Amino acid sequence: MCMLHQVGGTSKRDMKFLYACAYCVGMAGSTSQFFDEVLGERDGVKKELANVHDLAWDVVDKALLSLCKLRIAMILGCDEEVESARQYLDPYKADAITQWASSNIFVEVEKSCLRFTEEFIIDVSSIPDASAVAVREHLGEEGFVTFVNALLVVEQRIRLLLVWSKLVGNTGT
Repeated sequence: MCMLHQVGGTSKRDMKFLYACAYCVGMAGSTSQFFDEVLGERDGVKKELANVHDLAWDVVDKALLSLCKLRIAMILGCDEEVESARQYLDPYKADAITQWASSNIFVEVEKSCLRFTEEFIIDVSSIPDASAVAVREHLGEEGFVTFVNALLVVEQRIRLLLVWSKLVGNTGT
């Protein structure tokens, strides 16, 4: 049996159900909407995913995490999440996000976190120590750890949305 049909004890029948749900949903919404629709009545899983997501947003500055989410969505090519992230941001910052390194709109903590975010998404194993130190200097040791954990939650949700879109097609991403 292939990995797609035996993921973490999930049966082939359950995977077919998830495929069908994803197809019906059409992947047209944000990751939160997507998980809600795809997981249907699997309340335990849905609740845990929502708890992790909510915790990520509770422990990190929402404006900062929204900037990073926007950059992640842009790098990964997830249009739904680009729009989702933009709605909570200053429109000038959202429009200038691709030029964050040279723009005076962004403060140093934002620049440090955006630099780290890009490196995290592109090649997590090659993040320079200087990038991690810069974020840690702004956020503190505990703040750095929570930022990285929140970044991972945001990234993984977007990647899951993209993977499902490739599996079922017709997503608009």
